[in-house]
Amino acid sequence: MATVLVTGSAGSMGRLVCSQLAANKHSVRAFDLPSANFMDMPDNVTAVCGDLTSVEDNRKAVKGVDAVIHLAAILPPTADEKIDLARKVNVEGTRVLVEAVDLIAPNARFVFSSSVSVYGVPAIDQEVRVSDPYNPDDNYAKTKADSEQIVIRSDLDYCVLRISGVAIPVFQEPPTRWPFRPNQKIEFIHRDDAVNAIVAGVTSQSIENNRVINVSGGPTWRMTGAQYVADYFNMIEVDPAEAIYQDVQGHFAWYMDEGGQEAFDYQRNPYPLYLDQLQLDITRLMEG
Repeated sequence: MATVLVTGSAGSMGRLVCSQLAANKHSVRAFDLPSANFMDMPDNVTAVCGDLTSVEDNRKAVKGVDAVIHLAAILPPTADEKIDLARKVNVEGTRVLVEAVDLIAPNARFVFSSSVSVYGVPAIDQEVRVSDPYNPDDNYAKTKADSEQIVIRSDLDYCVLRISGVAIPVFQEPPTRWPFRPNQKIEFIHRDDAVNAIVAGVTSQSIENNRVINVSGGPTWRMTGAQYVADYFNMIEVDPAEAIYQDVQGHFAWYMDEGGQEAFDYQRNPYPLYLDQLQLDITRLMEG
């Protein structure tokens, strides 16, 4: 089994990734800030405190690893409010980490968690391909595009995962304004499938032709914004006609698979299952 470093490991996604790696018998180093909460990590996960922008901290963290999963980032809305901080952490932090891996553990697999936001607002009715050009239109997306280029131009054994909107199977208050238009095509991904893809990137033997992939939900998750909202509102007994949508296209589309599912085998939670899980959580909340 591999020794895997996970940056951003104390975040919600990072914890799930660490847990799945540990369940797969990997030895996991959970790399995050000293102020992070490392409690309740599995036994074979070791906390490694450090700063992503520190050369010394990164070099210590990557020594002896077989793979690196890079999740750490400043996310929206903070990334679009604190421009300099986001660039320092997301872009320069990635550069420092890549350089450390290249120097200390050059044979390690490098798995970078990116975002479909790098495409910007896709053309209407066009399925997005990996070869489509960058067109980021906010600071977060720009930092992801710039970070991707640092990884892609390196000499590392890398894969870049452009992850679609993540659907979490627990009830959350609906947003005041949905971040897409009602007729817009959307293809979210179940949270657990995003984790599956990230973990699969560590050991996949089919990576050579899948250096950059779109990580999305698959056929059952392809729908319009109005369909997604209607399903959500019907479960909480709210009239879908009350939904308020953006006036302009959001950063969502349908995504070409191009071999990603075959290589990583990550799509295991279809949309109907997600609805069942969401309904169970709503029922649990209502029953107190």
